[in-house]
Amino acid sequence: MNDNLSVFLSVFSESFENNIFSKLTISLIKKINTENLINRENIINTNNIIKNINTEKNVYFESIEYKSIVIKPVVSNLGNKISFVFKYQTKDITKNYSLEEAIFQLKILIGNCFLHADLYLISNSYHLMFDKNGKSRLLQKQLSTKRNVELQHDKQKKRLIEEGDLLFLKLLGIFTEEGKLKNDKRDKFKQINKYLEFFAQSLKESSIVNDFRIADMGSGKGYLTFAMYDFIFRILRKNVSVIGVEFRPEMVNLCNDLAKKANFLNLNFIQGTIEISEIGSPNVLIALHACDTATDEAIFRGIKLGAEVIMISPCCHKQIRKQLNPIGTNKSFSKFGIIEERQAEIVTDTIRALILESYGYHTKIFEFISSEHTPKNLMITAVKKNFSESTFLAKIQEVKSLKESFGIQVHYLEKLLNIV
Repeated sequence: MNDNLSVFLSVFSESFENNIFSKLTISLIKKINTENLINRENIINTNNIIKNINTEKNVYFESIEYKSIVIKPVVSNLGNKISFVFKYQTKDITKNYSLEEAIFQLKILIGNCFLHADLYLISNSYHLMFDKNGKSRLLQKQLSTKRNVELQHDKQKKRLIEEGDLLFLKLLGIFTEEGKLKNDKRDKFKQINKYLEFFAQSLKESSIVNDFRIADMGSGKGYLTFAMYDFIFRILRKNVSVIGVEFRPEMVNLCNDLAKKANFLNLNFIQGTIEISEIGSPNVLIALHACDTATDEAIFRGIKLGAEVIMISPCCHKQIRKQLNPIGTNKSFSKFGIIEERQAEIVTDTIRALILESYGYHTKIFEFISSEHTPKNLMITAVKKNFSESTFLAKIQEVKSLKESFGIQVHYLEKLLNIV
């Protein structure tokens, strides 16, 4: 190991152990010739302290994807750790390491992948610089003002719903009577909190200030329906009325009974379908996992009712799949069944998003549930902004061009809105 790097890492190690380490930044990516690097497998096999480091199998290749690394001390449930924040162009990824694991990472990164390392202690700093030929310089500087050592706390992100004495979650069978999360309901609990994050953000971006009127089309057992009501009533402390629409009468009866037991006075469930159920004038319309064109029915009703927020999680995309007849290079998408299926999903949901934009909705599409749980994991959120004729015409033209590229005659939502 380079002598300057050895001294630098020794100072880093001692400063961490003596609680005078403030920050370390690594920057200036080096063009990597992997043939000249230490054998990666030998490093892994001979270091028994390394077990589950995310980058151990591809540290050399990942290093050129992020631009820099910011390293700070952190306090976790397992004691003092060292936090590496990998700065990608569009995101940050944080990994916490022990001192030994951090030293292992730094030996690989500094000089091999990055040329500059700047270590800041309480009263002085060390600056290690490599040139492209591997020669290094180590400078020490005295700081004019003392730096603070700020120990970050590695706490889990606070959920909108925490474990505790929430009656509706006990009634729905997610918590025990003692207020503990059931093991077989962890995924459902995580899904509820994830949904509420997106729900809260959409409400924040909307013009709704009070008097939330929500229609949940296809509410099922009502996990998310109950959660929305609780979030607005208990956390936001706002007026709210929620109506859940469900086709199965037995589920409607069950949910109404649970709503009474939970004392959710303005939460009601009715038997009906997305197309024709009486839902009044909601300013928020939700439809999660509505199958095939039922999703389009929900979007149609949301647009026609002037809902301020529309949130859709599509399921099944049969209507467009049957029509797919791509032209030109797009024909390749039809060669393999699974690719054609996914392409149908992409085209279907893209057209839905464009149509929502044409009606003045600010629209986003993102992953709702991790794909390891279900491939049907997209969420479309639309928040009503300003309608303009020029935007409408431009978006409809985008839809037309997309349809022509894939040989599509008509999207069901176009038919409902009479814009074919």
